[in-house]
Amino acid sequence: SSSVLDLEEKMASDEVKVIGAWASPFVMRPRIALNLKSVPYEFLQETFGAKSELLLKSNPVHKKIPVLIHADKPVCESNIIVEYVDETWSASGPSMLPSTPYDRAIARFWAAYIDEKWFPSLKSILKAEGEEEKKAVLAQVEEGNALLEKAFNDCSKGKAFFNGEHIGYLDIAFGCFLAWLRVTELAGGHKLIDEVKTPSLSKWADRFCNDPAVKPKMATDEVKVIGAWASPFVMRPRIALNLKSVPYEFLQETFGAKSELLLKSNPVHKKIPVLLHADKPVCESNIIVEYVDETWSASGPSMLPSTPYDRAIARFWAAYIDEKWFPSLKSILKAEGEEEKKAVLAQVEEGNALLEKAFIDCSKGKPFFNGEHIGYLDIAFGCFLAWLRVTELAGGHKLIDEVKTPSLSKWAERFCNDPAVKPVMPETATLAEFAKKIFAKPTA
Repeated sequence: SSSVLDLEEKMASDEVKVIGAWASPFVMRPRIALNLKSVPYEFLQETFGAKSELLLKSNPVHKKIPVLIHADKPVCESNIIVEYVDETWSASGPSMLPSTPYDRAIARFWAAYIDEKWFPSLKSILKAEGEEEKKAVLAQVEEGNALLEKAFNDCSKGKAFFNGEHIGYLDIAFGCFLAWLRVTELAGGHKLIDEVKTPSLSKWADRFCNDPAVKPKMATDEVKVIGAWASPFVMRPRIALNLKSVPYEFLQETFGAKSELLLKSNPVHKKIPVLLHADKPVCESNIIVEYVDETWSASGPSMLPSTPYDRAIARFWAAYIDEKWFPSLKSILKAEGEEEKKAVLAQVEEGNALLEKAFIDCSKGKPFFNGEHIGYLDIAFGCFLAWLRVTELAGGHKLIDEVKTPSLSKWAERFCNDPAVKPVMPETATLAEFAKKIFAKPTA
């Protein structure tokens, strides 16, 4: 009877857990599927860079997220989990798989293509070096998008989703990557799904992301950074968000102007950066980094040290960098005459010697100020490294080198090559050109 069926459905839903990380597109798949079927579940957040005993026990073959646990039985692999959810709660809502064997085969084919071909190409955009490599990778992604545009038109048969009237298996398989696609578009400065080249996918993406079962999982709608690409202070929240795997929208300010949104969001200082989270502004770069660390505490290692004393020391040196060290660095480019230049260089080198000792004390022999992982003080100092290089080139004087500051020299290389930092750090030549324009306009 229907009452018995309702009771069985309720008992099943009480026993559902998902092991995963909130930012993983693959983890989004089972969570969206469960939402579509109105199945309550417990979300067990994995710590970035670590694997819980429950995960290793539940998925001993691949040792990867996501894992669905239903009545203490694990189900692994994201697309397999979606099919399992669809079959287990078949009486709840429309089917997520097409009704015919042929259409189901087609949906599985395109889901495999997305994981094995399309998504690896998307990831390659952020790793590409040089214009030629970037062009080749973009061409691959755009070729894939053209194929998926056609696949959508064929599968949807003129309806709203790949699956027809309702979100289904293939919609979830592709849609889970849309947040990361937006982040890649912003980082690469290139629109990948638009109204001209992929009109059907563009409309589908809007519908998918705004569906009530999907929207709570799409973090890009909630996080924005107002800033300018060249600002070292704007680099801080961007690196912090990258470290926490938080997708965000970057709102570029025009040099020499201030948008209405900036003035409204930061009426006190009227300065960048500003972080907007769920339409609430957070201002001042180091404050934003702490906010990101606390808000997404479950995602990745903490950016602040674990003890109150070590946190105090990190904040002390971050303030020193902003209030003493960076002003000295800027003065090098403004100094006139040899005597003034020598005096300013001596100030910067004195600061570098202090920061060399601070690194040795804070890192305790590990790769970063924060230990094993990039943290608050690494970001506070590291965001200036691109400008430091420009200053070195302009002044013809090495400021951080292997002889005077060997620890900082190795740290700087590690920091700049970290995957969370590299996409944000400007190229030296581009930044040098920008610096010439700034210093050509003293009133700017």
